[in-house]
Amino acid sequence: MSRKVVGWSIAAIAAIFLLFNYLPSFVADSLYKNVDDITDGEMPATITSFESGPDVVSTIGGSGEGLNCSLPALTNLFFDGSKDSRGKRHLVLQRFRQACVFHDLCYRHGLATYGYNQNDCDRILQNAAFRLCTYIRNGSGTGSATRCQTDSKMVLAGVSMGGYNAFRGWDRSTYFEFESDPFRSVAFQASRVVDHPFKTVDPVKYRDDPDQVILSFENVRSDIAVTCMTCGQHPVFEYTQDPNAVDAELRSVGVTKLPEALLKREPMLSETVPIWLPPRRHHAAPHLLVDAAGKDHLIWMSRNNPQDTMSCIVGADAARLLTNTLPRRDLCSADSGSLLTMVEVDMFATSPLPMEIPGAPDPIYATAISPQKTIDNDLSFCSRSASRPVDRSGNDDRSACINFSGDDVRKGAALGAFQDFPVIRPGQQIVFARDVDQRTTSPLTAIWQRAFGDTFSPGGALLVIDVAPPAIPKGPASARLKKIVRFNIDDRFDPMMPISRKVDDLRFLSLEASKETVRLRQIDFAKDNPAIGNIRLTIGGGDVELDRSWAARPMMVLETRDAQAKTKLVFSRGEIAIDPDKPVLPDATTEALTLQTLVFERDAAAPSDAPFVKSAGATCRITYEFAPHHTDWSCYRAFDPDRSMRASPAARMQASQMLVGRFSKSAGHAIAFPDACLKSEPIILAPQGDTFTPVSDTAGWNGPPKLRRTITCEPLDAASVVSRPIAQKAP
Repeated sequence: MSRKVVGWSIAAIAAIFLLFNYLPSFVADSLYKNVDDITDGEMPATITSFESGPDVVSTIGGSGEGLNCSLPALTNLFFDGSKDSRGKRHLVLQRFRQACVFHDLCYRHGLATYGYNQNDCDRILQNAAFRLCTYIRNGSGTGSATRCQTDSKMVLAGVSMGGYNAFRGWDRSTYFEFESDPFRSVAFQASRVVDHPFKTVDPVKYRDDPDQVILSFENVRSDIAVTCMTCGQHPVFEYTQDPNAVDAELRSVGVTKLPEALLKREPMLSETVPIWLPPRRHHAAPHLLVDAAGKDHLIWMSRNNPQDTMSCIVGADAARLLTNTLPRRDLCSADSGSLLTMVEVDMFATSPLPMEIPGAPDPIYATAISPQKTIDNDLSFCSRSASRPVDRSGNDDRSACINFSGDDVRKGAALGAFQDFPVIRPGQQIVFARDVDQRTTSPLTAIWQRAFGDTFSPGGALLVIDVAPPAIPKGPASARLKKIVRFNIDDRFDPMMPISRKVDDLRFLSLEASKETVRLRQIDFAKDNPAIGNIRLTIGGGDVELDRSWAARPMMVLETRDAQAKTKLVFSRGEIAIDPDKPVLPDATTEALTLQTLVFERDAAAPSDAPFVKSAGATCRITYEFAPHHTDWSCYRAFDPDRSMRASPAARMQASQMLVGRFSKSAGHAIAFPDACLKSEPIILAPQGDTFTPVSDTAGWNGPPKLRRTITCEPLDAASVVSRPIAQKAP
């Protein structure tokens, strides 16, 4: 009897061993296909924040649900968990977290922002996991492409099982930019608020225009056009056949003689014009950078291809984009003959960012952190002027890098710095580097984590990098690690975004959504032991808890540039009016939604524990009317919840980008929502006391085919309303 027990026990152990070691990889290899093999050794693209206006400090997306890997608890048991050659062990949730963070944002915002479907997000995850596998390995060997192909498939399989129903269709997806290289996108739009390009050039001509305007960029497979949606009907320059008759607007951008393309034309400032960027590259949306003089810069950091880190850096402003960007040659260099500045350099990173370095001869720099400058993957800071032409002698087409020292940034310890949004300030960058290796002194904890994982990746370090002008011409910017702050904060609070643009202000905000509410959290990394704190929101003198629905759309943090600066928090939420008891008719000719905005503010210099007080709010009813029998067009059908991947006018507006700026004729900050169906007629809500009113009640045309939008708004000032879901009836 005992021999049988021993025999069956051995057989059971062998079966369990085979089950955990071979079955998962066999299933993953059978179900999923290999991704492209790589020889370049690049990291996956880092998520990137894009600020939409001069007063915007940060935009907090992610719906308050944290950023991590949605993997089953026992996932670690199916992966190699042995220590690497440095004695470090990497658990799955930390090893592949960078890929999972992108995947979370892609599931929540990818459809509304870039047109990504679930398959796009999953394929990007698999590619990113494969690249991470080549950087962060377990075991003492060097690993192999075959092993990494299997590991990336297993990560995809685990995420597919853990979050198969998490992808958001048009009923829940919302606009939030996070992708530095959206090469899988067929088409997307992005808008920026900038100062009026010509109001200071000709104050009389543009006296009725607002101080700021909205530029809408439409990107169709890297072919880009721009429209000034709030500019008046003014000709940019007058019709002429004389190349020497150069108007003031063109002289302001450096045109001294009209090229043939501008002769015999009278283009309007509000018309759509193409932007001639260098071809054969992946162009994302432009970064908006406001320098110390208050000038707006629009900068593209465009990748050449995913197999290397060459970047085409294009510098522009609104005036140049709205006049003439036609080059003489299709190059990314000064030889192109374009009014735009262009340089092509190797940044040694997949997601370089522009920043201002005060005091530098060319103050706008392309910068990046990189792990590939040393064989041990030490963290480096790489930089290069974003405008200085490349000197063909030497290695001037490569960014210059400085290697950091210290245990927190050497030998791959800071590979977690590529998982979260970096923070860019004049002369300073801040990055969060969550730990990618297992760090515990408790044997029992180590065993538990080996089996069940470290779910919320709490350990990490905040790195504060000060950047000064280069000491020698064409040398690297002088970068140093000013401060390293260790923290123990769950990634349930990611993304953590800054509350101020001031250098050395280390206060960050986070949204935390529960089943019914969303709370605003604050973390002060200037303290020795940073911890999660609460931010109070008040309406009518009393504290208020916002309904969870306010987290679905990104929250915007503003810091005004007035003499007495204010910090503002701008929330919004929307809901399509659908009667759940009635089917959506295929010949429906109308649909509606409710769109609400809520603004809280306090003095920028107020203590950290001071509450934010509600200063304005509005609830708007938006109705679309359209001609029947055109349901193949997304702007001519009502939204059907049973077909959530089919857009409609109300669905696109519910998911739309939110913009804040001084682009209405009223004093103060207005709020705008670009309309994907009426591209030149965004919804603009002008401030009026403690509420907002639409600049125009109607938009669109009567046909054929008919497409009209009407909007009515009223104040939103009751705590009982904002603390509950939107209540409405179908049209």
